[in-house]
Amino acid sequence: MKLIFWLVKNKVDTKKEVPIYCRITIDGKRAEFATGLRVKESDFDVKKKRIKGSNKLSEKYNRRLEEICYKLNNIYFNEILGKNTPPTAQDVKDLFRTKRKTVLILSDLLTDYATENYRIFNQEYKYKRHKRFIKILNKVLTQVNKTRVKISGCNHYLFDQIAHNLVNECKYSVGYSQKVFSFLKAALKYAYNKRYVDRIYAHDYILPFTNKTEVVYLEEWELEKITGHRFKGALQQWADLFVIQCYTGLAYVDLTRLNASHLKKDNQGLLWINITRQKVDTAECNIPVISKVWNLLKKYNFDLPQISNQKYNEALKKIAKEVGIKKNLTTHVGRKTYGTLLLNKDVPIETVSRLLGHSSIKTTEKHYAKVLHMKIARDIRRII
Repeated sequence: MKLIFWLVKNKVDTKKEVPIYCRITIDGKRAEFATGLRVKESDFDVKKKRIKGSNKLSEKYNRRLEEICYKLNNIYFNEILGKNTPPTAQDVKDLFRTKRKTVLILSDLLTDYATENYRIFNQEYKYKRHKRFIKILNKVLTQVNKTRVKISGCNHYLFDQIAHNLVNECKYSVGYSQKVFSFLKAALKYAYNKRYVDRIYAHDYILPFTNKTEVVYLEEWELEKITGHRFKGALQQWADLFVIQCYTGLAYVDLTRLNASHLKKDNQGLLWINITRQKVDTAECNIPVISKVWNLLKKYNFDLPQISNQKYNEALKKIAKEVGIKKNLTTHVGRKTYGTLLLNKDVPIETVSRLLGHSSIKTTEKHYAKVLHMKIARDIRRII
């Protein structure tokens, strides 16, 4: 795409000023429109396609011409290029002249981003999570007296206020606060792509806390306390679900979807769970089914009991207390236990990464850094 500005000399007015037009050229085809600026012919630099001089008016006009170039290039590269139909100069012009929706308030932007994301991807679980982040951020903005803050007010100082409120007042973990900020940054990038604003605000912000959360997992003897205990009522069902997690590494959201259709046999007759992780929809898991898991799946006729994440976590606290485990059991501890059990059984980290459905081995190394360090220390002690 080529852009130039030129004077339409036959449209001179009584002040002897002529309008500046912009010409868009793509593949030899043109589209033109008036910029709304008028100057005297002697004030226009034909070679540079800009206004001569360094006075306030010429600087203002040149800034406007640069802004037009910026917006046209943004439309071409971010909104048109790469689509199925070849881009045309008229397409760029039409989008430039179309009156755009204006979203300036941060709280409005968050809702707009979540709604648009759901419209495009139609992922119910992600939409629910986004709505939860919006509720949290709106609460925090109210507490720091920034309820109607504009997108342009998203600077590092405001982000520091939000961060400290999340961690110190709302008592969210650093890890969860990072997820909230990832959503906030994605919304601000969306505002830029939609041309609500001309730049991405506070994109380089780093949370002023270090996430020192340690991996919580169960040792084999602790897991045996649960498998060997008989709980009363529905608590037994939730203990069974947790045991399945500990021996499959399934996250809560994937566990709730597990059914007979996910069970596959290979050529050697081995049974596997084949499921695509909902969190990373490109990550496919193939998990071997051991006898303990098979027996539990048969117990419920491959139709596992359902429970909300919150109620499940509450039940796990009761389970831990009843068997004397002094660890904070959550649904994610089951997944961490599986990864740790595999590493302690000398399963290569590349295999562990695939079984857990991580999008990258770096994710596995990051989450299990301490476990890997302990394993290395144990292996070294065997040698010396």
